Formats: sequence, C-alpha cells, structure tokens
Amino acid sequence: MIEGEYKEVMSPRSHQRLILAAGALGVLFSAACSGGGTSDVPYAKAQSTLNQPPVVIAAKLLDAPLSSAVPVSVQIQAEDPEREAVTYQYQWYVNEAPVAGQTNPTLPSEGLRRGQRVSVEIVPADSVQKGQAYRTAGVLVGNTPPTVSAAVLQLADNGARVEAQAEVSDPDHDRIDLTYRWLQENKVIKEGEEASLSTKGLNPRVPVVVEIVARDPEAAGKPLRSTPLLLSNHPPQIVSTPPAPSGAGGYEYLVKAVDEDGDQIAFQLEQSPAGMTIDEATGRLSWAVSADQVGAVHVKVLAKDGQGSSAYQEFDLVFSRETVPAKPAGV
Repeated sequence: MIEGEYKEVMSPRSHQRLILAAGALGVLFSAACSGGGTSDVPYAKAQSTLNQPPVVIAAKLLDAPLSSAVPVSVQIQAEDPEREAVTYQYQWYVNEAPVAGQTNPTLPSEGLRRGQRVSVEIVPADSVQKGQAYRTAGVLVGNTPPTVSAAVLQLADNGARVEAQAEVSDPDHDRIDLTYRWLQENKVIKEGEEASLSTKGLNPRVPVVVEIVARDPEAAGKPLRSTPLLLSNHPPQIVSTPPAPSGAGGYEYLVKAVDEDGDQIAFQLEQSPAGMTIDEATGRLSWAVSADQVGAVHVKVLAKDGQGSSAYQEFDLVFSRETVPAKPAGV
C-alpha cells in the first residue's frame, strides 16, 4: 500500500470498522461490541491524525547576484505525502534581519543596496497543517548598471552644432560616465564622450541619431537611441501680436505661429502671472483678470517645433484703474 493511502474494512463477525494505514502509522480501530458503551472514533479525526505535513525539499533565490533594479523571486521544490496542494508563507530577510511587511512571494527591489545579503524563510502548508520552516541561503545584492531613461537632440549655435541631453540614474549612486555614438543612416560618424556634434560637412537632409551608453565603475548599462533630428530644421515664427487689455474681466490672446518645415508646433508659457494658461495645441492664451489688478505683468510665450528649435514672444500687459473692470456693487 502506498504511504498515506487509507483503506476502510468492515469485519462481518465483530462488526468492527478498521481504518488501515501503511507503514508506522499502524492500525486504528473502533469497536461497536454488543453491550459495549464505547463510541466510534470520528473518521475525520483519524484522518487528521494520519496527515503528514508538507516538506520543502529545496529553495533558492533566482538571478544571483541580485539587482537593486529587479524584484527578488524564489524557486521552491516541495512535496506533500498525501499529494495535497501546498501553499507557502514567506518572510524576507536582509542582512539576517526580517523585513517588516515583506511576506509576499517576491521582495521589491526598492531599498536594496549593493553588498546586502537577502534570504527568505518559507513555511509550507496543506489543508490540515503546516510543515517545518525552510530558510534559503543568503544571496548578495550585486552592482546594478546605470540607466539612460531619455536621450534628446537639439540644434545649437544656429545649426552649427547638435547637442545631446540625457537623463540617467544609478541605483547604487555610483559615478556615471556617458559615451555617445553619433549616426547618420545607421553609420557611425563620431564616437566618444563629447555630448555635441559639429554639423559641418554633414548632409543636412539626413537625420542624425545619437546612441548613449551609461557606465559606472563596474558595468555598462543598456544603450538608448534618441529620436532622429533633421539638421536643416527651421525654427518656427510667431506671427501674431498680443492685444491690449480690454478691462472686460478677462484677457484672451490667440498666439499664431508658422513653421517652414511643416513641423507641429506646441505652445507653452515660460513666464506668466498666476492663473494664466495657454492651450498647447491651439495657442489660445486665457487669463481671468482680478478686479483689483493694477500695474504691469510680464508674459513670455514659447513655440516649439519638436525638432529642437523654438521661437518666443515677450510682452507686458499694463493695467490701470481705467482698464480694470469695476467691482460689482456691495463687494
């Protein structure tokens, strides 16, 4: 008989019900003899007594050495003598200290630092009882390479140079060095640590791309490529004129701009009074003028073409007591 398998047998002579179990579990029985007053042992209670807890045979943390940029996960090998489904309880440890609230199958990477040692304690359970706790071997958190999250190109010096701007981070707070690979038509035209490229001698109608790689003292991160930039880009022009304040309680101005290359223009306010807004797509500027507004306010509007070029318009709005809307009676 397979261990953990039960067989129920009825004895015709003594009317005994026998519950047989293999191995050292022995034989449990209850007798209903004629004239006897003893009651049967409940079958469910016997089954609980015979249940053997599940056992974790092996467990290990994956992806060693660990990274402070990726959650920590564990691989578990367990078995249950009765072949029941096994569930697990977890408690994560960092440098032998339990991490408060970390009782899930994975440990978030936030807060992990290079050199820390991570382990997890696992308690298996079936439908009846829990097994013995199993603690994995500790695994070190290794170096995590820096990451380039953004790479942007823009023209400088009236188109004489292209400049690259990058957003980078390193979870270990290491020193970061950047290298730049400049390409046209997927051919490298320059490579090094310089964040700018001279446009002299380059085909102005072929887009330029930069590929940026971030390195710390131990490893290099994944490269990131910028959006292509045309060297012959023409900046937009703002062709509208702001109206003077009317004193009617609100100020409206539809900013108009044109772009010779047909690029889509986005508007934004670089300097403005509180409450003034501009629609990024249409350029409609709005401001609810307060009843006691007096004096001059300065406004600076930007028009960007998405290719690294922009135009701006600056103006002052002057409010005198004659232009300020009258306060309602009783205010």
